[in-house]
Amino acid sequence: MNNKRTSGFTLIEVSIAVVLIVIVATSAIASLRIGMKTMGGTEIAANAAASIREFREFTYNDSIDDLDLRDDQSYTPVLGDGTQMPNSAGISLNVTVTAVDDYDPTVVVAISESRTRVVEVQATYNGANILEAVWLATEH
Repeated sequence: MNNKRTSGFTLIEVSIAVVLIVIVATSAIASLRIGMKTMGGTEIAANAAASIREFREFTYNDSIDDLDLRDDQSYTPVLGDGTQMPNSAGISLNVTVTAVDDYDPTVVVAISESRTRVVEVQATYNGANILEAVWLATEH
């Protein structure tokens, strides 16, 4: 009997190696997609935060009566000078203004009873809630 052995891999060894390569490649691609999605979400959240900050700057000199007119309104993001904010496509700012007691801002009152307001701005991106900010405004 001839005991000569040839070099190389068997069909089973090659099959196992191919399966392992496919599993590793699939995992790497899935991780890359998740990472890219996370980076996109982070950029959107940063743009939403900048949009709210600029809206606050834009409305800083509004009187209480002007703020009351902004209740239940939606706005596209603007810079502090009122011009359109760059990189804000798809972002919408939904504003709610609530009259609160001048001495206790946790108590909601009628508009005529107070000159203090809680302004709530909710930033949405293509309809999905991204970020919310709340601040207190009084006559200055």
